[in-house]
Amino acid sequence: MTPSLKDLHDAALLSLHVNWAGAELRMDFEMWPPDKKARIVARGLTLLKCPRLLPWGPSIFVNGASIEQLENGLLLVVEMQSGDVIEASARDINLE
Repeated sequence: MTPSLKDLHDAALLSLHVNWAGAELRMDFEMWPPDKKARIVARGLTLLKCPRLLPWGPSIFVNGASIEQLENGLLLVVEMQSGDVIEASARDINLE
């Protein structure tokens, strides 16, 4: 069963990988139970904001995630429990 964005609450963000030449972003998560994995893939990446300022303190866990429709693509917003907000604009965004 494919997870939903709601399932990412309390998931651990393991890695974030950008394929610059391929304009692709991959975000890998570990969910509960710990052997359950999820991946967000954004294709046609045009923007990535990835602060790691930790305004609420250190955390690798997700507070919430959403995908919004933009005029010319999609916007992925992942709020971390550290208070940082990761944003990515892309043509196509999928949770696998």
